Amino acid sequence: MQDLYRCEGMMTVAREVANMACHKLVADMLYEARIQANCDYKRRIEKVKTNKGAVRNLRLTREQYMRVNIQYY
Repeated sequence: MQDLYRCEGMMTVAREVANMACHKLVADMLYEARIQANCDYKRRIEKVKTNKGAVRNLRLTREQYMRVNIQYY
């Protein structure tokens, strides 16, 4: 069964593609986390209704980011 999923002779290319895809995914996750933190700050701390488009260019300070408390259950 494992023979079906091997990249015979293409392992280096497969690693490079996977590596580049992982770099992009991590960068996208960090970007989305920043935007979500901006939305949460505006909604919870400043009590302003907003959406992701409105806060996309907003830059918070470190103290403001620390005030946004996100708990995952």
